Amino acid sequence: MNIPELVAKVRSGVIHIEFHMWGKRIASGTGFMASNLLITNHHVFLGHRDSTVVLAWQPTQDPASRNEVQMPYANFAACLVTGSDQKNYDFAVLKIPELEQKGLFQFDLVPPNEERIGEQVVVLGFPLEHRNLVCHLGTISSFYTSGPARVIQLDASVNQSNSGGPLLDAKTGHVLGIVTRKGTGLSRLFDELLSVFDKNVKALEAAKGLIGLGPVDPIAAIITGQHQMKTLAAEIQRSANVGIGYAFSVEHLLADAALS
Repeated sequence: MNIPELVAKVRSGVIHIEFHMWGKRIASGTGFMASNLLITNHHVFLGHRDSTVVLAWQPTQDPASRNEVQMPYANFAACLVTGSDQKNYDFAVLKIPELEQKGLFQFDLVPPNEERIGEQVVVLGFPLEHRNLVCHLGTISSFYTSGPARVIQLDASVNQSNSGGPLLDAKTGHVLGIVTRKGTGLSRLFDELLSVFDKNVKALEAAKGLIGLGPVDPIAAIITGQHQMKTLAAEIQRSANVGIGYAFSVEHLLADAALS
């Protein structure tokens, strides 16, 4: 089976998870279906308690084929069957009746015990602002352990909102891992830069009232500028992509009673 055929076969089982408040989307991620259960990252599952959750899928590449169901976050949270927080295996498994009735594709979970570094993989999801399913190809670049988790490092384009999506064996379509985050060589530098803005604002807040230019408060203006630059830097960090991603092996999911 080639990649276009694989995507066409499985695409209805990839779920876009959106959180809406005040008439706009405030966060999003990806999930996928297995054994009529919705699987995603635990950090994706933790939405705002007052939000509305939109679960959507796109059975064909026609944007008009997008289907969705909506529910209050409290109803969504009540569907949780099992999970593991971000410091462990970062997954959430939910049993959602509204999705069980839709005839969605169901993925098979197979730990990457036979896969080797250099083998081709497929990342499916709804990254960044996309509302259409996005497919990225890549290779397995490494296997290693981080804390309790077995991690698959990817040479693949992984972005914000890919989190929770399936990492597929390109030959079989089996889910090898659950995408958990992207990585860039700039991650530490961006963290340091954002920290500098916070420190600057804290120092400027302490200096308020020491300088005055008539009705203008120059300290307040500088603080505003620091907040604006921090917002811009955070957006650049969110959008930066150098083709590195990480997934947790599905062996951790299969070790849980809900999916064993």
